[in-house]
Amino acid sequence: MEHRRLVVVEANEVPLRVVEDLAAAGRAPFFRRLLDEGTLLETEVDEVIERELYPAQTWASLNTGVPWSEHGIYWYGDRKPEEFPLYWQVAAATNRSVGLVNTLHSSPLAVQCARGRYSFVIPDCFADDESTLPVGYRTFQRANLSLTAANSRRVGGRPELSDVLRLVRSLPRLGLRPRTLAALTALVGGVASGRLPRERLRAAQFLLQRDLFGRLVRRHQPDLAVVFTNHVAAAMHRYWYALYPEDFGREHYAPEWVERYRNEIPVALGLLDRFLDDLDRWCRSTDRTLMVVSSMGQGPSSRLDTEAKVEAVVADGAAFLRALGIGEGVRVTGSMNPQLTLLVDDVGRAERVAGRLSAAGGGEVFWVVDRRDDVVTLTYDIEVVGDAEVRLDGLRRPAAEVGVEIHPIDDHSSGRHIARGILGVSNSPSFKPPIDDVVAHLDVAPAVLDHLGLERLAHHRSPDFRI
Repeated sequence: MEHRRLVVVEANEVPLRVVEDLAAAGRAPFFRRLLDEGTLLETEVDEVIERELYPAQTWASLNTGVPWSEHGIYWYGDRKPEEFPLYWQVAAATNRSVGLVNTLHSSPLAVQCARGRYSFVIPDCFADDESTLPVGYRTFQRANLSLTAANSRRVGGRPELSDVLRLVRSLPRLGLRPRTLAALTALVGGVASGRLPRERLRAAQFLLQRDLFGRLVRRHQPDLAVVFTNHVAAAMHRYWYALYPEDFGREHYAPEWVERYRNEIPVALGLLDRFLDDLDRWCRSTDRTLMVVSSMGQGPSSRLDTEAKVEAVVADGAAFLRALGIGEGVRVTGSMNPQLTLLVDDVGRAERVAGRLSAAGGGEVFWVVDRRDDVVTLTYDIEVVGDAEVRLDGLRRPAAEVGVEIHPIDDHSSGRHIARGILGVSNSPSFKPPIDDVVAHLDVAPAVLDHLGLERLAHHRSPDFRI
C-alpha cells in the first residue's frame, strides 16, 4: 500500500480554546496558520468513562484505538495488554521504521519495543530504568527521569537549578543548539534571581527533549516519529486562573498573583508553537506530514480550593512503605505526584499490599488504592500537622522519618481535564476532515495506520477522516 511518512507531536491536554485565543493574540503563529487553513480540529473522548479522565488512560485509548473498558490502562504503571498494540507498535512490527521520544507507554523498553523496526527510542519519563536505543542516550534518560522525579512542588529550590545545569553540562554531544543553551541559561538565571516563577523550570525538560528529538529525527529519518510533551498541561493545571480569572465567578487570587502568572500558559504554548513551526519546515522539505494531537483538553476547575498553603510529597518511597510495614518484594517506580506506583513480585502479595494501603488510608477521600494484577497505584493526600509532622496511618509522625517532604504552595489546581482536545495536520495532500470537524479519539490510531499505508487491526473502527 502507498504510504507517507509522519511526525507526531503529542501535546498533552491542549484544548482548542487556549490555542484559538493565543493565536488571535499573535502568540501562536503556527496554530494560527492551521486555523486559517481549516486543518486544526477538535478531538473528543467518545467512550463511556466511569471515573475522571486521566492522561495515561486517554492516551492509551487514542493510541490503541480501543476504549478503556477493553484495554484497562488507567495509571501510568498499569500493564499494557498485548492484544491491543499501540499504533506505533503496529507500524514497527510491519516494517515501518519508528522513532520515539517520551511517548507514554513506551516503557519498559525491553517489553514495549521488543519487536519491530525502531530507529531510536527514549522511553517515557515514568520508565523504571535508563534503557534507550541507541544506548548512548542513557545519560539523557537518567537526567530526564531525575527531573520528572523532582517535577512536583519540589521544583523551585537551588538543588533543582543545579540539576538542570548538570544536565546541560553532561549533554554536549546530544545536539543542543546554541539558542537552546542560551534559553536554558536565561531560564535558570531568571528563576535563581526571582524574576521568573519557579514553575517555569518545567520548560527546561521540554527544551532538552525538543532539541534531542529534532536531532534524532533528522539523523535517522524514520517513517514514523513520535514525541510527547507535558509542559503546556502543567502550566494550565496551575495557572488557568491567571489566564482566565473570569471563569471562576469570584476572586480566588489577588490581582498581584494574576499579574505575576498570567504569562505562564502563553509562554508554554509559545514554546510548543515555535517547535512545531521548526518541525513543519523540515517536514515540508522532506515530504512528510506533521500531526499535533492531544488526547483530551483542559478547562476551568469547578472545585478550586485555595485554602491549602502546604503540601506533603512522598520523596522517599521506600521509607514511606517501611513506615506502613511494607517492605520485601515491592519496588517503587515512576509516577506523577501525588502518587506512588508499586511493582509487586506476585499477584497475591500485591493484593495484600493494596489491602494494607487501603487500611492505612482510614477512609480518607483522597487516599485511593488501585490494583491491576501485580501493579498497585496509590494516590494520596497526606494531612500536614504542625511544621514538620504528618498524619499517617492514624498517627502523628515526623515527616522526614516517613519519607515525606512538606512544601509551600501558592498555585492550586485551577485547570481540570475535559473530553475535548485538538488534532492539527500540516503538509498532507490526503487530509480530509470529518463532517463536523470533531475527531473521535478512537479513530486516530486507525487513521494513522491508513496514512502509513498499513492495514488496520480487526478491533479498529473505520475512521470518517483522513490525516
